[in-house]
Amino acid sequence: MMRRCFLPVLITLSVLASCKGGGGTGTDPVDPVDPVDPVVKPEVRPTLMELFNTQIEKQRDGTPRDRIFIVAHRANTYYGYLNSIPDNSIPGIEAAIRFGADMVELDVRPTKDNILVLMHNETIDASTTGTGKLNTYTYEELMQFDMKKAGKVYKDAEGNPIKVPTLEQALQACKDNIYINLDVKDASPTKLCRIVKNCGMEDQVMIYTGGSASTATEYQYANVNIAVHPFVSSATGTGPFANLPGAKLFQYDYTLYAGSSPTNPEIGRQIRALHYLSYSNILNYDNQLRNGNYNALDQFIATESDFIQTDYAETVHNYLKNKGLR
Repeated sequence: MMRRCFLPVLITLSVLASCKGGGGTGTDPVDPVDPVDPVVKPEVRPTLMELFNTQIEKQRDGTPRDRIFIVAHRANTYYGYLNSIPDNSIPGIEAAIRFGADMVELDVRPTKDNILVLMHNETIDASTTGTGKLNTYTYEELMQFDMKKAGKVYKDAEGNPIKVPTLEQALQACKDNIYINLDVKDASPTKLCRIVKNCGMEDQVMIYTGGSASTATEYQYANVNIAVHPFVSSATGTGPFANLPGAKLFQYDYTLYAGSSPTNPEIGRQIRALHYLSYSNILNYDNQLRNGNYNALDQFIATESDFIQTDYAETVHNYLKNKGLR
């Protein structure tokens, strides 16, 4: 398969300015480990399935793990936290690219007129100036509201508020720059896969399918070239997905590895033994990371898992780099 060239990141001046001052602190943020500096992105990257297959081959060969991949939850970063950048927004995606996340996790829902947009909750209250359920608004009606973070409207460098992005807009912001994990709610697999294909993004996207093998199969039927990303509670839970060519990476809950009483800290190694990759989040411990407590992150590292999801990509990046895992 041809390797795709991921062009160096070129963030617009307006976005750079908005990250520096629009809706934020007006000062350069400082990471608990090191100052936050933009991470130089590689000029050439594999497709997502090439990446998965390469990592799996390294497992088979007994090659020691030398990288943990970072997923920016809802495209959040530590920089975005300090600058009040809204979840699931274009400025959030651009900050995640700028500061070295390997992947963004984005939530997708349909409007009343079936336009797919980025939105985590059923309601728009938390992330916009509007109220009520997303599916009661047409896309045009949704555009009357501004995006916000923690009750504060976010504005760009020109002082203009930003709007909820469509899936197409989000994909274009990510194209050739960063991988994507789509957490899809109430959307047609056929429609979603068609949008991904039309945007030329089949080789950068995976779709979270939860624990349902039938849902994962439906997405594979819709487009076999797009990776599916199931959730499992044990290594044996990978079995129902064995015949799906796009099921290479499995997610599990943080309670299995983190905290004072983890229930199965071996799950990463168990999934690895089956020649799959694994993924979990550290969201319940992110604030500890921000305050310099890395115990949960050390517990994740010990699982030998491959992808970690966080709201503070830079903090995790710097810590993993110091451990030789970036």
